[in-house]
Amino acid sequence: MTLTGSSVPKTLTGDQVARGVDFVWDLSRADSRVSLTLTHVRSRDTFSTGWSVPSPVTPGEPRHIAWRWDGKDVEFPDLKLPARNGEYEWKLTASPDDGIGPDLVTTGRFTVTRPAAPHDYDDDGTADLLVRRSDGVLWRASTRPTAPGGSLTGTGSGRIGSGWGIYDRLESVGNIAGTTAPDVLARDRSGVLWLYQGTGDRDKPLAGRTKIGGGWQIYNELTGGSDLTGDGRADLVATDKSGDLWLYKGTGSATAPFAARKKIGTGWGIYNQLTATGNLAGGPAGDLVARDKAGVLWLYLGKGDGTFAARTKVGGGWGGLGELIGVGDANGDGRPDLIGGSTFFAGTGNWAAPFKPGTATGISTGERAF
Repeated sequence: MTLTGSSVPKTLTGDQVARGVDFVWDLSRADSRVSLTLTHVRSRDTFSTGWSVPSPVTPGEPRHIAWRWDGKDVEFPDLKLPARNGEYEWKLTASPDDGIGPDLVTTGRFTVTRPAAPHDYDDDGTADLLVRRSDGVLWRASTRPTAPGGSLTGTGSGRIGSGWGIYDRLESVGNIAGTTAPDVLARDRSGVLWLYQGTGDRDKPLAGRTKIGGGWQIYNELTGGSDLTGDGRADLVATDKSGDLWLYKGTGSATAPFAARKKIGTGWGIYNQLTATGNLAGGPAGDLVARDKAGVLWLYLGKGDGTFAARTKVGGGWGGLGELIGVGDANGDGRPDLIGGSTFFAGTGNWAAPFKPGTATGISTGERAF
């Protein structure tokens, strides 16, 4: 038995994977048993299947065989999670029914590639939340869109590790260290700021910490993940106890991720939360939303030079939602979205009304989500 032809992919986009992918092989004969394994190379997680190829009407007639991959993750196929990015290897084995001649074994590889996403900690193209429970254990909560442009639903969680109770501030800040995976900033109770680089590995999504520096206890609010300066790198902003707003421009370096701070505003002490949202309304750079102590949400459109246009009112009633998380494009419509507690706010792309009405997700975020 020999392979006489094939039609198999070499590279796949996220959209192609989501639609499903056909693999086709032409065998020199039928009347065989076929087994197939598909392995995600980095994790070594494998999916296996098999079937019989019936004998042809005419003995010795070649056989065209096909298998359709549904584009789901190979580790947990029953959960219907999206396939992760990276290289995959397939292995096809065909064994003649009559036992005459050796098995045919053929292999190949292809790559799944999606653009980097600011909250994709397991590299499958969907948004994840990081959640610290009251016992100091950090978890990754995965989501997927209920439909393109719709709301979100939870798809399970994975334990990252313990000991995170030593920090009084945790922030998901996008890719600030030059890789494709999102990173985390953590401030300990003595004011030292630490960087945890993202790995894109579902089982270990964060690498060991790197010290950025001390003195960060002077800030009430920290938020990052938006490119505020138009250089393609995620930046950080912080408000101090006097209400001054400071910009820390991203450098792309893991050892020194921020340039020296620059004062860009005053009077920001009226807000009890700042959230970097990415580019909400199609302007030149990333934007911020700020919630005041009365529960009113305000939008600050980025100008692209590290400063913001005058604020516009989004609306009231945001005070009871807990942490506001700029989760990036979580529902697949190309617009950044927002999560508050267990409520999802889809982005509209319209600066005058940047979010659709909130929808319940059923995702429990626990003590501290980011």
